[in-house]
Amino acid sequence: MMRARLISGHDAEGWAAALDGLAHGIAHTHRFATLMGHNQEASVHLFVAENANGKAVCPIAERAFDGARDVYSPYGFGGFVGAGDLSNLRAAWTLFAQERAYVASYIMQNPAFIPPDFETLWADCLHKARPIYMIDLTLPEDTRLKAVSSRKRVELKRWLATAQPEYDQGVLAQAFVELYPGFAKRRNMPALYHFSKETLEQLVTLPDTCLVGVRGADRQVGCVALLSTNAACGDYLFMASSPQGEKDGAGTLWLGLRTQAARGVRLCNLGGGIQNEDGVAEMKRRLGGQVHEVTTIQQVFDAPRYQALCTSAGVAADDGRFFPAYHAPASGRRV
Repeated sequence: MMRARLISGHDAEGWAAALDGLAHGIAHTHRFATLMGHNQEASVHLFVAENANGKAVCPIAERAFDGARDVYSPYGFGGFVGAGDLSNLRAAWTLFAQERAYVASYIMQNPAFIPPDFETLWADCLHKARPIYMIDLTLPEDTRLKAVSSRKRVELKRWLATAQPEYDQGVLAQAFVELYPGFAKRRNMPALYHFSKETLEQLVTLPDTCLVGVRGADRQVGCVALLSTNAACGDYLFMASSPQGEKDGAGTLWLGLRTQAARGVRLCNLGGGIQNEDGVAEMKRRLGGQVHEVTTIQQVFDAPRYQALCTSAGVAADDGRFFPAYHAPASGRRV
């Protein structure tokens, strides 16, 4: 059996020690997970299950509804990461959740870090989410360019020939913080993507990240991308631009991929669209991103309580469009 424990979001050293030796992404790290949790006013922890033969961890956020608690993945591509014999991971996770009286869990699994036996262990709880796009950065840039759609490839080469890149991290950090609020507003981004100035200032100082940007005709930085540089799999995290700089988004992202590759990042997770098959997703596809399915674990630990909460919220327990169903936007949530 695996021993399960929970590391508090206040224990940065314990969190880092638990991750040591496990391939992971930025969403698994203490500063990113707790920063995103703080932005959502959520209590974030790191679940750990281990024994002499294996170890797995998973960042989780707790939330309340009508006196009950459930857990979900904080913002980002997290989920379980682990190594060794994890055949008892689900049993350890389920027992842990029941002991803490969680009603249900919604865990988004990063497809770059699928633990051993994952699909077998949770076969009855796995559901497909929106696909994401990834780029293999171990390939030479010329090879990656060949994967770009023909029209986009011509545009990108022309753009790269005349672009005015900016790599000064201090300059780019200031520009990102200044540009992001207006960019998010113009794009009508969901509330999840709106950050306070304090959060933005912390984002641009996270370890294992880099900023890349370009200057416009006015010599001002008009577009900035923030990416993570974890060796196993980096992420394209956020972009910010002025109205004039929005046309430079794809090229700026390509410069970011160059920087990641130069730092030894093997794979970049571009993410998906904000909505299914929207313009954001299409841009990532045209840049040569390969489609990867994202799965979620939707697990109920206390079926009678889950049914009662759904009934109280006026939704069907098996609604299928939202999980847990009682958290659906129209359910009349009570916390």
